[in-house]
Amino acid sequence: MKLKGTLWTLLRSQWLLLLAIVLYGWAFSVTPDRALEALTVAGTSFSSVLLLIVAVMGLVGVIQVWISRDLISRLLGRQGGFRAFFIAAACGTVLIGPAYIIFPLLMSIRAQGARWGVIVTVLAAYAVKIPMIPLEVQYLGWGFSLTRSLLTILFAIPIGLAVEAIMERPAAIRPP
Repeated sequence: MKLKGTLWTLLRSQWLLLLAIVLYGWAFSVTPDRALEALTVAGTSFSSVLLLIVAVMGLVGVIQVWISRDLISRLLGRQGGFRAFFIAAACGTVLIGPAYIIFPLLMSIRAQGARWGVIVTVLAAYAVKIPMIPLEVQYLGWGFSLTRSLLTILFAIPIGLAVEAIMERPAAIRPP
């Protein structure tokens, strides 16, 4: 019974890695040359982001150890009130980088006491990317860029509040 529970926990926590291993096993059995080519591409991609991932995990450690839970709660938790959402929207617009960097950072901040609404507001505002606006303007124009950016920021906070309301419903009525 305990082995079954341990196996189920492993499957649930590492399903993506296990799926990739199964798919590579299948690919090597069908066409070994293409599977080896895919493995080479995967290795090259992984090596190009490895240092970035290590840096992000380092930042996560720094946040969890050096920034106190009280500070995060005071600024981005319930104590932060509506100001927390404005901080989140501002932070979301200046963040750059891929989602696999942002998600661990946000989860670290969430573990330190930030509200779900704040986390979602950062993610929603992350679509703006202020450093990328000049490039967007060059291709799509000022009107499009400003309208999209303003609407994204305006709706980031209501989206954060809506997701927080869903996440904090009692578990009995929350979808699985």
